[in-house]
Amino acid sequence: MIGTASEVNHEYLRGLGATPVAYGDGQVERIRAVADTIDVAFDAAGHDNLRDAVELVADRTRIATIVDMRLAAALGCRVLRSQRSATRLATLALLVADGRLRVHVRRVYPLAEAPDAHRDVESGHGRGKVVLAVGMPR
Repeated sequence: MIGTASEVNHEYLRGLGATPVAYGDGQVERIRAVADTIDVAFDAAGHDNLRDAVELVADRTRIATIVDMRLAAALGCRVLRSQRSATRLATLALLVADGRLRVHVRRVYPLAEAPDAHRDVESGHGRGKVVLAVGMPR
């Protein structure tokens, strides 16, 4: 498995069992340098990464995204969507409580700072989830 990230997150990727590669201009060449073939690509970042994926993966039905639906449709790639429901959320909450699912929270914002939280998410940088806490003081 290969994961693309900024240099500061490479150790984190290694801890997940992935071979880290710096993202950005030239990432296709850097990925090819560590793998002869790429069979599957999963895009969770957007930023035109699907365009790189189609250069690396022969079968576009083996390329999927959870963020760039419009580009996926244009390129013939797959879009993955979850089946959100209260039942699924409750199941996930139990898995977290049992320690079987870990969710990395990078920052918690009070509700009054929701615009800052949105800017944080929209920056496209940072590892983990951003949380809005209702009732949390500033």
